[in-house]
Amino acid sequence: VLCKIYHAYLPLSLPPQLPVPIAVFFLLYKEQMVPCFNSSSHPLLSADELAMETRPAEKDDISTTVQKPHEAGGHDDLFSCCQSKNFRGASYAYFAVHITGALVLFMTDGIVGEYSGFVYSYAVEEPLSVVHKVAGYLPSLFWGFITLGRLISIPVSYRMKPATMVFINVVGVLITFLLLLIFSYSVVFLFVGTASLGLFLSSTFPSMLAYTEDILQYKGCATTVLVTGAGIGEMVLQLLVGSIIHDRGSYSFLVCGMIFGCLAFTFYIFLLFFHRMYPKPSSGMDDASPDKPAVTDDTGQYQR
Repeated sequence: VLCKIYHAYLPLSLPPQLPVPIAVFFLLYKEQMVPCFNSSSHPLLSADELAMETRPAEKDDISTTVQKPHEAGGHDDLFSCCQSKNFRGASYAYFAVHITGALVLFMTDGIVGEYSGFVYSYAVEEPLSVVHKVAGYLPSLFWGFITLGRLISIPVSYRMKPATMVFINVVGVLITFLLLLIFSYSVVFLFVGTASLGLFLSSTFPSMLAYTEDILQYKGCATTVLVTGAGIGEMVLQLLVGSIIHDRGSYSFLVCGMIFGCLAFTFYIFLLFFHRMYPKPSSGMDDASPDKPAVTDDTGQYQR
């Protein structure tokens, strides 16, 4: 009987997202982008076939005379953006923009994770002592206003710069946590603050990606740094806040959020500072950016 129960519940114990990384790994394997596994089969698309088809007509003569280095072997290596040769000649402001942008997302996405994970526990304990059924609406309210905020941010982004949107979001998160601390005994304001926090956090991630794209004129490698910083923050801050709440009590939940909001605002100020120091791109592409595509001179040799 125990064996039957084990086999019955075994599929339910597997995470529902498991097929997604398996499918992604299979695609990377087929495209010969996994360095440890060399596939003998041909890639699904040879030599950026899709990009060649969608290239403008006026650049066809250049594409026929210039052969890309990775045409023979498919795409670049999965970790090619981490090679040191890609960062030669880059200014320190280039790396500073990456680091400060990743730290802002580390804090803001960490706040999303820790708030949605512990707002229920904070509400049901003293001094609020909200009924469990009522407190269960708080995470749903938080995620609902995150979805609403992302819908609202689409038309707003047409009229407002990404830097301004990130500034409003970070300042709004900071003010919301400050008011939650002041009115910590109010159940009504807990619901209002949860909705406000969801609105301000909703568009921080896409606005930060758009803002750093305007600064760096990057491709995919810089996106990896920002997304990795956001994912690590969402994972680490939940563990940190959970251990602090266990030792210090539920009130430390709002204190941690306030501290994370202050850090996100501080890192954003540093990002604005490094933005002013970063050289402006010329002719549509930044000369100091390591992600600038290679061009050829008259001799046919590649240069950056």
